[in-house]
Amino acid sequence: MNTMIRRTAAVGMTTAALALAAAVPMAAPAVAAGDTTSPSAVTAWTAPPFVSYHAISSAQQSARFATLRAKGYRPITVSVTLDAAGRSRYSATWSTSGRALGGDLPWAFYQDMSPSGYQTRFEQLAAQGFQPAVVSATGTGTGARFAAIFVKKPGSPFIAKHGITAAELLSTSRTARAQGLILTSVDVYGTAAARRYAAVWSANPGRVNWLVKVGLSQARHEAEFKRQVAKGYRAAAITMSTTGQYTTVWRDDKAGPWYSYVNMTAPVYQSRFDELGAKGFYPVHISTELGRYAAIWTQ
Repeated sequence: MNTMIRRTAAVGMTTAALALAAAVPMAAPAVAAGDTTSPSAVTAWTAPPFVSYHAISSAQQSARFATLRAKGYRPITVSVTLDAAGRSRYSATWSTSGRALGGDLPWAFYQDMSPSGYQTRFEQLAAQGFQPAVVSATGTGTGARFAAIFVKKPGSPFIAKHGITAAELLSTSRTARAQGLILTSVDVYGTAAARRYAAVWSANPGRVNWLVKVGLSQARHEAEFKRQVAKGYRAAAITMSTTGQYTTVWRDDKAGPWYSYVNMTAPVYQSRFDELGAKGFYPVHISTELGRYAAIWTQ
């Protein structure tokens, strides 16, 4: 287990899915999907201008990074997965809006990191006042690959861990809640026999109520979805394991209309993207594994 704790008063940062989203969700479909979208085709409305894509290679991701950063975009969510050949594939959303992850704060983005490489990068950036905002991981053991978005927030408390079990995720969530933190980024990786999590707990000044449900089948996730929505909660982050089990963060703050879909194939994800994009929605959280997508859209 790797633990990264930066203390000033406790230990955080907010994930792309959490800065936006809200209270008019649709039930998660039994089947869904996604593939890459042309970044030039998604800026027709006045809601935060954004670029979103998926299933691109590491080289393409690097090229997008250079191009989008030069145009004033900043990343708000990222997901890395491995294709059938073991190559990294990236999905992400970028925005120029001040509502985007971290607002106008300095940020950093790194991809294709090994577990030790991520640890080293974390320590380097933490020394400069940065903290992880979104962390995505895929693969297993020393062959795991990480991608992360960092935001500079000197003095803001947070906890960041990776390589932890589901039990450790829940235990740390209890500790973090007691310290006034909220789970803002979570991703699952590893194998069915050795499932591991990467997570970030951030400052929660608004004292938003939240909970996390771990390792649910799709049927149980859908039942939980209906239960939490009926209680006024919204899905803030969703991640799917290689065996098709879902871990979801729920919170009860209200931030506008939102949609969430899981178990999407690439074509279905693309279809959802086009359908919701026409209504002014864009994906603020994307999670991919084995060619399947889970995503949350907001305006």
